[in-house]
Amino acid sequence: MWLEVFRQALRDTRRGLGWWAVGLTLYVLLILAFYPSIKGDPAISQVIQNLPEALRSLFGEDFSSPAGYVGGRLFSLMPVLLSVFAGLNGAALIAGAEARGHLELPLSQPLSRGALLAGRALALLVLLLGLGFVLFLSTWVFGQLFQAPLPAARVLETAALHTLGAWVFGALALAVGAATGKPGLASALGAGLGIGLVVVHTLSGQVTALKDTGWLNPWHAALAESPLRNAVGAAPLLACLLVGLVWLLVATPLFGNRDVGR
Repeated sequence: MWLEVFRQALRDTRRGLGWWAVGLTLYVLLILAFYPSIKGDPAISQVIQNLPEALRSLFGEDFSSPAGYVGGRLFSLMPVLLSVFAGLNGAALIAGAEARGHLELPLSQPLSRGALLAGRALALLVLLLGLGFVLFLSTWVFGQLFQAPLPAARVLETAALHTLGAWVFGALALAVGAATGKPGLASALGAGLGIGLVVVHTLSGQVTALKDTGWLNPWHAALAESPLRNAVGAAPLLACLLVGLVWLLVATPLFGNRDVGR
């Protein structure tokens, strides 16, 4: 029964995932297709140097190398896209289904609410990993095609850092939705916090207090530690995974005790 909840959630969301995958692939293609025309252009470097420091910290200062360009032009904005994807899907899996009247059937089965939440959470994680794999594969393949080759291991780790960073906010949206039954609130908190912490990271280079606590930001390893150039390790990945699980553990008794559909 628990696995059926998981499979049903994947069936219900596969079309949306497909469209996101197509859109993400086209976005990666568009970004990397421009690399051959700008990699040797000194004017681009001059433009970057004239940007405010906060923007340089987000986009990077080296667009001439594959790692600098892909990190600055592609992956610097990926947390925003993935936060939206995670927040919308996390909110839809419990609170959205409840608002549409689709929770009555699974709740009428011999299945605890905790198991229902766990099945939907696993579905959310699989959705994010699926989109993360699309990000990895499209970045690596198009990099080979457009003169921006990068080691597959570095691209994979970078995509994983972004994917599990988004999991923190998707799990938050799922947890808030399960606890309150309000999909709008859940998606706003999940996606909004994810995007807001990108802004916080951008400002951390100018604000000492933000810089000193930057390691607490789920996007820190993905945006600040240059994973396309340097191996980051498993610790940030595990930390993001555990934070998402904590949100869900907190929400489980709240979901179990409230009146669903009222």
